[in-house]
Amino acid sequence: ATVTVEPRADVVTTVDVPTNATAGSTITATVTFVNQGTSTAGDVTGTVLISGPGGTLTTAVYTIGTLAPGATSTQTISFVVPGSGPVSATSTVTTTTPESNTANNSGTDTMTVNASADLTVVKTASTPNGTGAGATMSFAIVVSNAGPSAAANVTVTDVVPAGLNVLSASGNGLTVSVSGNSITGTTASLASGATATLTIVVSLSNATSATLGYTNTASITSTTPDPTPTNNTSTATVTVEPRADVVTTVDV
Repeated sequence: ATVTVEPRADVVTTVDVPTNATAGSTITATVTFVNQGTSTAGDVTGTVLISGPGGTLTTAVYTIGTLAPGATSTQTISFVVPGSGPVSATSTVTTTTPESNTANNSGTDTMTVNASADLTVVKTASTPNGTGAGATMSFAIVVSNAGPSAAANVTVTDVVPAGLNVLSASGNGLTVSVSGNSITGTTASLASGATATLTIVVSLSNATSATLGYTNTASITSTTPDPTPTNNTSTATVTVEPRADVVTTVDV
């Protein structure tokens, strides 16, 4: 009697990513291919696909070749974490050798994304030097989000120093409130790559006979973590020259 014994492999794949990671960071996924069968698996090919809400982040194909029973092939793939999640990782494996189980030829893992938004504020004065008392000028405060995530609950704060009298304040992309010389601009969300502007118009005063300098600082905050908070303040300096108006009369 003749008995024919066909080979039987059982190639299995898993993919592992961290449970969570910060947006903008670079992380590495580990992809594993194992032959749990009793025969050598031939022409083994593996794939991995990493995707986020915006689509594919990266993908790779691994030509593994043969895998003996019990043998393992481990691969890695790195990618930049997007601004929002979740991130999904899927691996697949195939072989030309007949398999005893094909239900384990794919693996998946998911990762949550911790938001991160790099906010920057830049403040400039329309006429920073040599401005005379009694004149008006404006400050432009530009807020930018370099991402990679949207910034939530953004607040821009500017306290105008005494000697500069606030005449008006307006916002482009910001809701503005004024309380004395304290100006606040807010938005519930500032998208990655977006900008917003706060404009403050002031009148200048100088009761002395010397030139005075006024320093004005704007700052920005958000409930989204900022990887570089050192650029969250900006200062503009204005010099105000004295202006007198001496009058004389004579009566006869």
